[in-house]
Formats: sequence, C-alpha cells, structure tokens
Amino acid sequence: MLTDWNFWFSVITAIVAIVALLQTKQQIAMSNKQHLFDKRVEYYLIAKGFIQLYENNKTLLIFKDDEPVMEIDFIFAQLTNNTYLEKITGIITHPLEQPYHKEFLIKMETLKEISTKIKLIFEGKEAVFLGNYVLCYQELLFKIYQYQILLEKMDKTSQKFKWTLDKAQETLGEKQQREELQRTIRDLKEAYNAMKKEQIEEKIQKQIKLK
Repeated sequence: MLTDWNFWFSVITAIVAIVALLQTKQQIAMSNKQHLFDKRVEYYLIAKGFIQLYENNKTLLIFKDDEPVMEIDFIFAQLTNNTYLEKITGIITHPLEQPYHKEFLIKMETLKEISTKIKLIFEGKEAVFLGNYVLCYQELLFKIYQYQILLEKMDKTSQKFKWTLDKAQETLGEKQQREELQRTIRDLKEAYNAMKKEQIEEKIQKQIKLK
C-alpha cells in the first residue's frame, strides 16, 4: 500500500481539499467580520452626526408656549445641516412638492431602517439607546415638516378669508400640532440625556473595534 501512488494521491488530494475548506471558512469569517465592522462604522457615524446636530442647535428648540413657531424653516435647515441630510433640507421651503417630497419620505423611511439595524448589529443596551435616539431624531424632522405644512396652510387661508392669526391658529389646530412638536423635542432631549448618562458613544466605539 505504501507504494500505491493512487492511494497517496488520494490522501494528498483529500488533505489539500480539507486545507482549502478551512481557508475558505476562515476567509468567510474574516469577510463577515469586516462587513460587520463596516456597517457598524457607517451607522455609528450617521448617528454621531445627529448627536452633533442636536448639540449645536438644541437652544433653537426652546419655544414660547403661546406663539406659533414661525422660524421652523430655519430650525429644520439647521437640524439637517450635514452631508447625510443635506438633500432633504430643501423640503422645508417646498412642502408637498416633487421631487422634494419623495426624497424626504425615502430618507425618513431610511432613518427608521437604520434605527432598527443599529439595534441588530450592536449589542446590549447600547444598541437600544443609540437606535432609539436615531428614531427620535427622525420623528422630530418629520414633525417639523408637518408643522411647516400647517404654517403655510394658515398663511394661505388667512389671506383668503381675511382671518387673524388667532383665528387661523384656532381653526386649523395649530396649538395641538405645536404641542406634538414639543413632545417630539422632549423625546429627543430625553434620548440624548440618557445616552450621555450611560456613556453610550464610548461604549459603542468599543464595540466597533475590529478584533
């Protein structure tokens, strides 16, 4: 048997196949790890951008309780002032117009998906805190957009029917929408404060490191 070259050829072939299989498995594992690393970096940077935008503009989110928020378009522009959100900034001056409206809705759905994916690709409570923050930011942008539509409707109907500002507010339910807007602002503030208290950014960064 020791001189049977067919036997040894079969053994060597089997060994080579096993080695190749192990190498392939290792390459797949490395590829999966690299993919996870890339996705974690991508979503963390998006979320970090929203954190920075909030930190830079949170003083703008303090309103008087008894007055319409007439500067809402400026606030929206500031809250979307980064490279990831810049394409939807124009929606605030073109509400319900195409292609602005479509692009805005697509971005809002994308942010919901990112919130969910963050909770899947990161671990522990860090994933929940960060995912919730992204969702709160998305909800605020959407609520601001709805409020801007209301302001434009108030302006048009006031001109058409010669209404006072108080009449337009009461008739079109401005106070209720303003209260909803303030609720989403409180939700975002609470999500932000919770992350800072738990040092979520630092813990997420540790999870990202490629081992």
